[in-house]
Amino acid sequence: MKNNLTYCFITLLSLLCFTNTSHAQEQPVYEKLRATLTKYRYSYPQEKVYLHLDKPYYMAGETMWLKGYLFDASSNGVDSVSRVLYVDLVQPATGKVIVHKVLKALAVSVGDIQLPDTLATDLYRIRAYTNYMRNFSESLFFEKDVRVWQNTNMSSMNENKAQALNEVASVNFFPEGGYLVENLESRLAFKIVNKLGKGVETSGFVLANDKDTVGVFSTAHLGHGVFNFHPETNNTYSAYVRKSDGSYIKQELPQPQKGGYIMSVDNVTYKDKIRLYIQNSSPKPAGQGKELPIIVQQRGEVCMIAKGSESSKSFVANIPKNQIPDDGVVQITLFSPEGLPICERLIFVEHGNRALQVNVSSNKVEYKSREKVDLNIEVKDAEGKPVQGTFSVAVTDASQVKSEPYADNILTYVLLNSEVKESLSGQYYQQIQGAVEQPQYYFDNTQENRHLHLDLLMMTQGWRRFTWQQMLNDVKPKMDYFVEQGLEITGRALRPNGKVTDKLTLTLMLKKPKENPIIAMTSVDSLGRYGFYNLDFTDSVDVYLQAVKANGARNLTLTIDEALSLPKTRPLQIPNEVRIFDPNAFATFLKYSRESIELEKKLITEKVQMLQEVTVTAKKEPEDNRKIYGQASNTLKVDDTLCGGMFSVLQMLQGRVPGVQVVQTGMGTYSVLIRGQGSINASNDPLFLIDGMQVSSDVINTLPPCDVESIDVLKGADAAIFGVRGGNGVVSVLTRKGNANYDWSKSNTEGVKIQKRMGYAMTREFFAPQYGQAKPEHVRPDYRSTLYWNANITTDASGKATTSFWNSDAKGNMNIKLEGMSNQGRVGVAQNEYLVR
Repeated sequence: MKNNLTYCFITLLSLLCFTNTSHAQEQPVYEKLRATLTKYRYSYPQEKVYLHLDKPYYMAGETMWLKGYLFDASSNGVDSVSRVLYVDLVQPATGKVIVHKVLKALAVSVGDIQLPDTLATDLYRIRAYTNYMRNFSESLFFEKDVRVWQNTNMSSMNENKAQALNEVASVNFFPEGGYLVENLESRLAFKIVNKLGKGVETSGFVLANDKDTVGVFSTAHLGHGVFNFHPETNNTYSAYVRKSDGSYIKQELPQPQKGGYIMSVDNVTYKDKIRLYIQNSSPKPAGQGKELPIIVQQRGEVCMIAKGSESSKSFVANIPKNQIPDDGVVQITLFSPEGLPICERLIFVEHGNRALQVNVSSNKVEYKSREKVDLNIEVKDAEGKPVQGTFSVAVTDASQVKSEPYADNILTYVLLNSEVKESLSGQYYQQIQGAVEQPQYYFDNTQENRHLHLDLLMMTQGWRRFTWQQMLNDVKPKMDYFVEQGLEITGRALRPNGKVTDKLTLTLMLKKPKENPIIAMTSVDSLGRYGFYNLDFTDSVDVYLQAVKANGARNLTLTIDEALSLPKTRPLQIPNEVRIFDPNAFATFLKYSRESIELEKKLITEKVQMLQEVTVTAKKEPEDNRKIYGQASNTLKVDDTLCGGMFSVLQMLQGRVPGVQVVQTGMGTYSVLIRGQGSINASNDPLFLIDGMQVSSDVINTLPPCDVESIDVLKGADAAIFGVRGGNGVVSVLTRKGNANYDWSKSNTEGVKIQKRMGYAMTREFFAPQYGQAKPEHVRPDYRSTLYWNANITTDASGKATTSFWNSDAKGNMNIKLEGMSNQGRVGVAQNEYLVR
């Protein structure tokens, strides 16, 4: 895993150095902690995946267009290690995977999902992950909920409408730093949500067990808030939160500890530093207290270490923000002298060095229907320098596609949503983690209080990517899933009695019609297992696997492992029956979606050019695309009578083709010499081909004779097309399985395993009408919700790119949304719009 960050230098704050030097040398706990974190970070690197979709919801039968971006989770840089990306469409209520896609990846991955037209109206989940990511929590997968509608009438959809959005369903309290301590005043953050997990604006008060009101509070943003709280000895407290009907919901506050530490952080007041306050309810006498390490780390990389003392009742630390190397979430943890975490606080540091300056604009402000639109894209870094990168753009009809306010994007996901998640508990949630609500709000420079509200968000996060407990307890991930550099085919080869045999050669052939086969060879290990790795093939292929012992025997049992088993599906985090949507807001989308689906199908069909009916008066020999040569010098047709009892393909040539000498060189192996051919190469071996693919004589000798359809021998001028390679003649073997009309059901050869295998999903083209030239099919109405999708936009050395498309019949505003990353992993988002009259 690549790492672009270097170690931050360690600063020891003199203000916190209450212990003497000799004691510090005796107890370098902070060094052990740093070593533990560093070891874990490098031993178990992690990945991130983000998917950009063309729109937030779909009609059954539509195509979901997507582009995946892969990142190294430690540096947020480009991840080009994993080359296979898996994308699933899941029905969360049942856990059923509706669609499973395998996409080829090299830092980015382009694909689509053709939604079945039988999908019921429901909320579905799109998830993306690499094989390596499965070693860790599935919470690290990219997940996004998307609604899919069936072609249902409006009245029946209105019946699904649920309760009001402002109904309080759950109240959660989060003491800053982790704990409340008796007789120490601290800040108590809270999160109040409805049944959807969305924040509710409300207020409340706190009662002690003697019924005295000891505090009041109100939400500040999206259900978040904070208030100062001073718990007293031997007292318990309850919060009462006002509901929409005027009644109150009761929630017990966290039980205060009898003694301990509290931590408070000010990340808002100062631009250049973070102020850290720590209080101790029971300080030890002067000179008897041990060191208290404070570690500041970002994505597993230590940025700073400070030290306090058990003898101090309170102390303050200033953390320079320039010690934090990158934008994003930072963990500040106070440890005991024994190295156990006592208090922890998350903060968000924003330097502005991670976000790209991206601009996308149309060449005009207003257009007509079906008029051509040119988009101009320009990308710069934080210093205004041009940036080369890869981007994806979606243009949608604003009357049909309505995004949630401040929705997630590549910037908010990489920096925020992939690092922390909202923690909710209660009747509906059972300790779940959900995506941060309206994440883009916290990056909107026009919002005056965004930094304050972002800090509130950081105080209410119970889930984070890195946890000290996991590392300190030496809880190691079970690394069952490896980094995939390509597709793989694995399995076992055993004797009929189930025992392992050594000196075994396996030959793999992957064959598709009209394509050269992929051929590879390997052996087995001590358990009889074999593996062919880093394969590259798309769509469905015929897999042909053959095993041959050293003595030529083929009485072996072959098994091929099933393709990658799918990860378990976490249940829907919030009950589906309370999901609220207003179908009236999507009336235009529902009205035109079915027509758009039919239009797309017709556009695909019309790619195929239809010929007028003709009368065939003579038969023509079908063209065999496995032959790049013309007439062979000699051709040997193979039938079951000929191949039966033969040990080798080359043995069948013996005495049957003039001028070809076949010599046995071992048990089941033969060599060939075509007489009359001058040896201009290092050996006298002819050029061997299997279905047009050049192979060695070893591969030819392992091919079952009865799998051969015919053998062509080329000599002299007939072999001239192969140049120097054909100087010793050519032996071209054409297999029955290489023939597009081969009947697989007839294959039952000993030591051979045959099956179909799916490879990478084929990348489809986004189909859209080209209205530049009049065509008969243009009479059809065109009201597509997605006017344009392009997942392959790359900026040049000047940071610029252009692309173009044609408007539909829709009038009104059209939204442009572009997302992507630089070649170094910096991310950026741009939005714009234009008008069609």
